[in-house]
Amino acid sequence: MKHFYSIIITALFSCIAYSQVTELYISKYGEGSSNHKFLEIYNGTNADIDLSNYSVSSCSNGCNTTGEFDYPDNIIFAAGTIIQSGDVYVITHGSADPSIHSDQTFTYLSNGDDFMALTLAGATASDYTIIDALGDMGPDPGNGWEVAGISNGTQNHTLTRKSTVCGPNPTPLASFGTNSEDSEWIVGESNSGWDTVGSYDGCVSGPILTITSPSNNQEFDSGTTSVIVSVSVANFNIGELNSGADGHIHWTINNQEQPMKYDTLDETINVADGESYSIYMELVDDSHQAISPAVNQTVSFEVNFPCDLYIDTINSSCDSNTAENSDTYSTSLSFTGGGTTSYVIDTGGVGTIEGDDPSVTPEGVIIISGVPENTDYVVSFTGDPSNSSCNFIRSISSPNCNPSIALPYNDPFDYPDGSLTSYPNWNNFSGNEGDLLVTNGQAIVQHGTPSEDAGVTFDPVEGVIYYAFDFSVNDPGNPISGSDFEYFALFKDDGFNYRARIDIVSANDAASDFTVGISTKNGTADVIWPGDLDFETTYRATVKYDQAQNTTQLWINADGETDPSIYGNDEDDPGTTITQFGLRQSDSSANEGILIDNLTITQTFNETLNNNEFSDLDYSFILFPNPSVSGIISIKSNKLGEIKSQVFDLLGKELINTKIKNQKLDLSDLSSGIYIIRLTQGNLIWSKKFIKQ
Repeated sequence: MKHFYSIIITALFSCIAYSQVTELYISKYGEGSSNHKFLEIYNGTNADIDLSNYSVSSCSNGCNTTGEFDYPDNIIFAAGTIIQSGDVYVITHGSADPSIHSDQTFTYLSNGDDFMALTLAGATASDYTIIDALGDMGPDPGNGWEVAGISNGTQNHTLTRKSTVCGPNPTPLASFGTNSEDSEWIVGESNSGWDTVGSYDGCVSGPILTITSPSNNQEFDSGTTSVIVSVSVANFNIGELNSGADGHIHWTINNQEQPMKYDTLDETINVADGESYSIYMELVDDSHQAISPAVNQTVSFEVNFPCDLYIDTINSSCDSNTAENSDTYSTSLSFTGGGTTSYVIDTGGVGTIEGDDPSVTPEGVIIISGVPENTDYVVSFTGDPSNSSCNFIRSISSPNCNPSIALPYNDPFDYPDGSLTSYPNWNNFSGNEGDLLVTNGQAIVQHGTPSEDAGVTFDPVEGVIYYAFDFSVNDPGNPISGSDFEYFALFKDDGFNYRARIDIVSANDAASDFTVGISTKNGTADVIWPGDLDFETTYRATVKYDQAQNTTQLWINADGETDPSIYGNDEDDPGTTITQFGLRQSDSSANEGILIDNLTITQTFNETLNNNEFSDLDYSFILFPNPSVSGIISIKSNKLGEIKSQVFDLLGKELINTKIKNQKLDLSDLSSGIYIIRLTQGNLIWSKKFIKQ
């Protein structure tokens, strides 16, 4: 196993005071809020360099194997990607703030505890050449690594390489140092230094003055009464007059002169809410004249006004629940901290804002009513900027306003090709509506570009609950590899608490196609099925979730509950009250397609048994003739009891709702076309495509 570090570079680095920059190195790193992440690479050499000879290799949450990359050559560069002498190349997250300079985007930048290294192209997990390193190749450090004596310096901070640094440092952790003096990095606050990204000067031999704290444009929370000002000086000796030092520091706060500084010790200044401050520092000689060329820096910051308004509980409920798409819903937002300033509440024109007014009421409930179902929106709250820093949003998601159904629920997906959510009972709960499709009588969950997640809502029940379906995985050309772990089916509550997730994962034997995993609560599989499965082959998966015990169980091709199964983690009791079954699409390493058929949601294992015929549930309907010219059709059941019928068009609009009389259903008034007939007898709900000729 080869661990090849750039020893020649290390030797050059030890002589930086006299050496020319001879290699690329990382000049800035940002891990901020949301996806505001970036990595800047600096070329301080005298030549233009083709980045295709380099890569960025990484580990996720520490390295799975000490000394080996989880993701070698994770970021690569196209041939002819030139970084000119004295220039930088910036990689940002695709959703980073647009004000951050960017030359290339990459999704999986560090979360603070992910080792990242500039490497020579062609790196493998165990055979690589590290040029420059951020972190180390050991276990997960937790939230991040300490930098310059600052805990978790690689998380929620911006790191800027000191301009005196003349080359990379390939030794893990070595560049971080133990304090601000021996570290190669200046540690800035989260989301700071964005205006400097895209330019950098390294290996500077002349005098340098850097205000290391506060960061430029930093915002301090309301209630902050003092701020510490820190300064670093290099290549210039600071001292008293006539002491033999090179000079000292002149500085101002908001253009007001401050006592001259004859050291680089921290200064503490008093601040107040709502005020802005500008700190200016410059290097001067013993005659109090600015040195030439001038060396100075200005940093601005502010202390926010308070934001007293707090939005507490948010609840959304349907004003009605029908099969039509014309229902509306209302949302209540309870608040405290009102009555201290004036507030503007904006929904972008969605719904009607009613209820209590936080501008005059200390606490109460805001109501947003009359919002069309399936409409998600954002409500913003803005305080008076003259005395409030409130400026925040809350995202509101539509509840499912379709009538819920009783269990058991069966769905053979016997629909014409098209969007699954255009048919009865299925509704979008996330992603791009309309791109989870039905094809050839099966639902297809396609990982990759499609993003819709769709579900069926049913009446909640107590205790255990099952879902089962037939599934097959289309052959993507190669076995599922890596940590795919993209779940495609699940139970959920009325919100976004997902339970009993089933995943497609890499096989136990690398030569096999795939297998499946199950998770009680986590986003990745707790345990995987011990047998390997084949592409283009149909299997029946049965999943049990115990709502009281918060446990999950999985069977494949089981004939009975005592057949072999696997268990997900036993999570904290109690579990989650389940109200929906969902199918999920997302990106995965293979972006495989999964065909789903003959879905059953029920409270008993026996009712999940299915061999592609509903009669195996000891329950069957007969509907004939189909197609029909007259529209008069016969409907028979092998059980006694009243049968109710609903007829829907392909847009999900209910056209007929009637009881079956004398085993006949009269659809003669319908125009020629394709319809969905849903029959309900007792707790059984059965759907069938019908063609009127």
